[in-house]
Amino acid sequence: MAQIPSPDKLMPMKERERPARAAGVMTERAMTGLFSRAFAQPLKLLGQTEASLSSYAVFWAVAFNEGSTQVEVAQMTGLSAKTVSRVISQLGETPDGRGWIQQSYDPSDRRVRRLSLSRKGKAVHRQLMQDLQSFSAELQPA
Repeated sequence: MAQIPSPDKLMPMKERERPARAAGVMTERAMTGLFSRAFAQPLKLLGQTEASLSSYAVFWAVAFNEGSTQVEVAQMTGLSAKTVSRVISQLGETPDGRGWIQQSYDPSDRRVRRLSLSRKGKAVHRQLMQDLQSFSAELQPA
């Protein structure tokens, strides 16, 4: 099982990597870059080299809405049910998955599967939240 590095082991952003600001307000492009780096850095440290915006969206939707269904995640993210299913396979506890999202059957309806973060997924989520807090602190005016 891969160990999550502590925040002090994360590489600081170089000046050119810092999000651009227009009149003190972050641009949409800067925000996208910020979240991409915040998600990609821990992935790289964990040996994961690829992550798509769809995987970001599904991961965060499950993290903040534990117990939701694939259909609900699709509605929350605006992704198709097929895309959500594919991402769940990639991030889930499948033979080829990362093991970050687990599925359990709804006790009242066995056809419905509820999604939640696995132990491994919760560790990744904690690391991502720490990274986002660090990036946010860097963006605050001095």
